[in-house]
Amino acid sequence: MRQDEYSKSQMSDTLYMLNNVPALSQDETMGQIVVEILRAGVSLNRRNLCTKLLSRIENAKNADEEKHYHELIRLVLERDS
Repeated sequence: MRQDEYSKSQMSDTLYMLNNVPALSQDETMGQIVVEILRAGVSLNRRNLCTKLLSRIENAKNADEEKHYHELIRLVLERDS
């Protein structure tokens, strides 16, 4: 087998895997944000959570990602009855 054929196949497989990585769940995303806030030594509160989520919305790569962060903001601001 020729080396260039192998590397093209391997590169194709790698690109396929990277493009098909499942999106993070709401819990996983919120966990990442909480860890970022705590590692920064900042208080964990609704304001700081929303600030982080808004910055992620600004850097969102697509509409689905943006929607994901909007849903999380809604959950953070939702009041318990």
